[in-house]
Amino acid sequence: MNLIHRTRLVVVFWGALQALSAAEVPAAETAFTPAPAAAAATADSQPITLKIGVNDIYCSKTACDCISEIATRSYEGVLAQLQKQQITLEFTYFIEVMDLEKAIKAKDFDGVLCKPWTGLRFNSQAGRNFKRVADILDPENQATMTGLFVTSKDSPIKTLADLQGKRVAFGQEDSYEKYHAPLLLLAGKGIHPASLSHFSSCGENLDALMSGTVDAAVISSYAFTASCATDFAKPENFKTLSVTAPIPLTSVLLDLNKVPVATAARVQQALFAISGARAPKDLTGQGFVAPVSWKPAVLPAPANKP
Repeated sequence: MNLIHRTRLVVVFWGALQALSAAEVPAAETAFTPAPAAAAATADSQPITLKIGVNDIYCSKTACDCISEIATRSYEGVLAQLQKQQITLEFTYFIEVMDLEKAIKAKDFDGVLCKPWTGLRFNSQAGRNFKRVADILDPENQATMTGLFVTSKDSPIKTLADLQGKRVAFGQEDSYEKYHAPLLLLAGKGIHPASLSHFSSCGENLDALMSGTVDAAVISSYAFTASCATDFAKPENFKTLSVTAPIPLTSVLLDLNKVPVATAARVQQALFAISGARAPKDLTGQGFVAPVSWKPAVLPAPANKP
């Protein structure tokens, strides 16, 4: 794996991120909960066709080759079952998140299936109105993920408070669990690292930690099992200092600027109807669940960003 691929390193001092909490931009509820009238309209059986952009960690068509043994999910069974309900979802698969983001900004799709922040952050940036119609369970039937503060197992750093005056690697603003959530956590506790580095992947953050460039790093909770970091980083060589609040891992989001609420409600109910014990085997999990409430707080982009 090429660790400098798509890397943008930005080192800033904490003073450039003063008053983080005050800089938050409050976000609306991201979970879709249709009003009773819209829910009642789901009985309509008129054909539905929606274009959906897909980037899923566990999908064989979008995952990195280095986790091919884990990323075996297919959506063929889901699409076939939905067609029986007169719902056609036209999936376009994206291996690179940046390519999906370009399509989102171009308003090419009615919805997306991906880490929810990938779509939600364009609600204000690109005039979208994405709502999470359903969350998707991972192969272990978990619907959420977190950001992890980690350091090497033999580091003298023992607690999150020990990051005061230390060097920490974070993600970029397009990663909620590696940027917004951990920075807010530190700000809330009054912990001021000496410097912050921003990389574009868990692998790059761990590489910076292993090479001594930083004293600690923030990674996604799936980094040691479902990311390119599995090529070189072993979980037993690290210790976790703290964990952010859980957030949805993967969701189906529909743009309510393009999709009527009644249509979104019908798709939602159809996804629930083919989940649990009825989930197709190729989903490698029990499928779709009701989206939990999530109102993500948002921080500015990294200072001095190129």
